[in-house]
Amino acid sequence: MKKILTLAALFAGLSISAYAQDSTRVQHKKEVRQEVKHRKHHRADRLQKKTPEEIAQLKTDRLDKELKFTEAQKKEVYAYHLDQAKKWKVKHEEMQVERDARRREMKAEREEFQKLLTPEQQEIMKNKMAENRKDRFNRDGQRNFKDRQMKRKGMDRKMPVEKEVEEKTVESSNS
Repeated sequence: MKKILTLAALFAGLSISAYAQDSTRVQHKKEVRQEVKHRKHHRADRLQKKTPEEIAQLKTDRLDKELKFTEAQKKEVYAYHLDQAKKWKVKHEEMQVERDARRREMKAEREEFQKLLTPEQQEIMKNKMAENRKDRFNRDGQRNFKDRQMKRKGMDRKMPVEKEVEEKTVESSNS
């Protein structure tokens, strides 16, 4: 009886550890996340290239398939989507102009600041900017704000217990 229970426990432990180390699940999650991100980008891109009338027609047709509108409803829904698409186009164009103006302004400010620095300082600043750019995203393509903020403040993300262990090892090596 003890042997059977021991074997059952061993088998359960092995199967759980094998499941925990299954890298295909992690890889699948990454692929799904990237695919969703990719899809969102293309959806906005597709809408940007279409006229408000085309956008309104697409949205109305998509809803009509599921909701089965009457002809009167279809006209009202189309009019609503047309109005929304026109507003979106205007807002999108305004935002694009603002974004371009901000980029030009930031570039001018950066160039003005660079004039104040010596060549050595410019090189140091260039390296620092490259490091910040590298730290901007983690491996999954997600923004990594918390780590950057903590790094700037001279903090790390270790748990208090890990810090204590690290401090003790440093103290013992100094003694």
